[in-house]
Amino acid sequence: MQTVLASARNAAAAGVLIAIVVLALAAVLGAMDAHMAGVLTVRALHVLAAMIWAGLIVFVNVVQLAALKAVTDAERPIIVRHIAGPSARVFTGAAHATLATGIIMAIPLGGSLFHRPVLLLALLGGLVMWAIVQFVLRPNVARITGKVAATDAEKGAARTAIATWARVNLMLVIPVTVVMLVAAHAGL
Repeated sequence: MQTVLASARNAAAAGVLIAIVVLALAAVLGAMDAHMAGVLTVRALHVLAAMIWAGLIVFVNVVQLAALKAVTDAERPIIVRHIAGPSARVFTGAAHATLATGIIMAIPLGGSLFHRPVLLLALLGGLVMWAIVQFVLRPNVARITGKVAATDAEKGAARTAIATWARVNLMLVIPVTVVMLVAAHAGL
């Protein structure tokens, strides 16, 4: 057990293994066929990616931005290097995974998608959030982490943009999540 809990990677791998065992057990018990197992796997990956993305949206807004505001200019690079950079990579990956699995789930709906206004609203909200990550947050994080050359003024503007748009994503994550749940469980 100590090996499993020795790192986040090991604990996550154990969680994935447990989930695979549960899926296999459900398949063996006849609760689902291979198609249903595939559908459930994509949906589970979508929910997992969305949980990670939403969790990081909250973390960035509640913890990381507050910490960056509270530290001195000399301390800021430590947080940027060891927390902001890695969390931004996971954040972006989770956003991409959420979008990709969402598209995979939407493809079989075809034209009927346009008769589900709540689902369309949810998809639009998710796309807006993904676009904020891809086209606003990611380039600005690259400026403050040094991945892209930037002057001090550009870094200051990047910090302001990150704080503003991270809060926009925080504002959107709650209604988008609720609308996604309504769309998935009420068939709207």
